[in-house]
Amino acid sequence: MLTELSDGEGEFTPETGPGGSIDYPTAERLLDDRDPAVVDVLERFGARGVLDGEFVSKVYSCPECSAQGMQYTTACPACESAHAIETTVVEHRACGASAPESHFEREDGHVCPECETRVREDDLERTERYVCKECNEVFETPEHRLWCRDCLYMFPPEETIERALYRYRITDDGREWAERHRLARETAADTLEERRFEVSVDTTVEGEGTTYPVHVFAKDPLLGERRVVAIAERPTGESVAAFRDLAREVDAHPIVVTTTGAVSEEVATLAESADLTLLSARPDGSLDSQYDVAEGTPRGQSLFQRLTSAMDVPAWKGQ
Repeated sequence: MLTELSDGEGEFTPETGPGGSIDYPTAERLLDDRDPAVVDVLERFGARGVLDGEFVSKVYSCPECSAQGMQYTTACPACESAHAIETTVVEHRACGASAPESHFEREDGHVCPECETRVREDDLERTERYVCKECNEVFETPEHRLWCRDCLYMFPPEETIERALYRYRITDDGREWAERHRLARETAADTLEERRFEVSVDTTVEGEGTTYPVHVFAKDPLLGERRVVAIAERPTGESVAAFRDLAREVDAHPIVVTTTGAVSEEVATLAESADLTLLSARPDGSLDSQYDVAEGTPRGQSLFQRLTSAMDVPAWKGQ
């Protein structure tokens, strides 16, 4: 997504979809179905200053079914029905009866529906009020409600989920972020190509009936060795464990590259195992085996050891 914006002057603009849903179609086509919702992804990058969000409008989601694009309506304060219509209400001053004007009308004039006396225009006072077609309640101020087109429930606006919509453009920090990730991918790919792997960048691999997107995939056609590379700013333990499991499923060795050079203790522990390699991408795009663990001291094998075990062919191949 960020590369798409970084390479041009485009933007991600919200659009109203079927049923009032809010979509970012240009951004959504760049995500995988395993990613979070596109709105959540954009808001996350916006909060970090990678994207700049220009306010467009607000949208309300249903607290019952989470559908977006709820519709405003008014409702009767007595029975909660939305079938409350603003109507001309006539009051008979003599007896105080109030009713829609149609209830007073007769072919030969006006008759009060309450006291059944004939009335003149001077005896009537007209006002604009709401009349509920379900319970016949007459009132001046209706209740404000938002109506869900999907589940048909109505809620007071304060009980719904309010979300601001933004038009997103990439910031200078975002361009730098995208460039760091691009350099890391290219360096990982170049390093693997130098070691006689066949390399694909931003591609997919086939698991057990599932297709997975990966940043870099490499294979040695002679020995059948495989590598998969994931680039992350600061990988989490959960995402690294999931990537390791993916690599096992596709019979490849996993390599995780952090573009900040810092990881959590959990990730560092996973990296100590023989079936996962953790590298750091330096600002110039080069790769290093040293990485910081939270606020601790740098850890990692030597660059030669780590690159040899992760990217190179077995040592005996060169003999």
